[in-house]
Amino acid sequence: MGRTGLRGRGSLSCFGPNHTLQPVITRWRRNQDGAICRKSIKKMLEVLVVKHPVSESWALPGGSRELGEILPRKLKQVLRREFWSPFQNLLIQGTEVYKGYVDDPRNTDNAWIETVAISIHFPDQSDMDLKRLNSHLHTCDPGMSVQWQVVDKRIPLYANHKTILQKVAALFGAFY
Repeated sequence: MGRTGLRGRGSLSCFGPNHTLQPVITRWRRNQDGAICRKSIKKMLEVLVVKHPVSESWALPGGSRELGEILPRKLKQVLRREFWSPFQNLLIQGTEVYKGYVDDPRNTDNAWIETVAISIHFPDQSDMDLKRLNSHLHTCDPGMSVQWQVVDKRIPLYANHKTILQKVAALFGAFY
């Protein structure tokens, strides 16, 4: 939130704010009977996360957006092309949970990341959009993984994604 001591763009694409979109795609964790799992009295969420071959931690499936693009390149890598348009509609219907500066290891004094985090929640396991999303998930890169993970404070998530996930859990009154 202050000076980093690093000058220039670093690994970011431009000087000033570098805009990212972080969709937080969640569903309720369910047992074999279809009942929602609970920890103490709070319901448990699952979140869709990706892991790139060079990274040791999981991340939300978002990232930098090219000028004029709605979906980030990294998200397009895990969704089949025919689902891009329906997913844009889900983003429009989603709930904005955060917008602004994020503390990121790539930030410099002259270039930093500003993100918009949008929650897309599927409350019903028989939701057609959830079924379509699951059927359109794929990875272009053989080393990349996509999976649903239980939301927990110990989840090994990239830098600032834990804070965003905590806001989403609070939004639904879910366990974190």
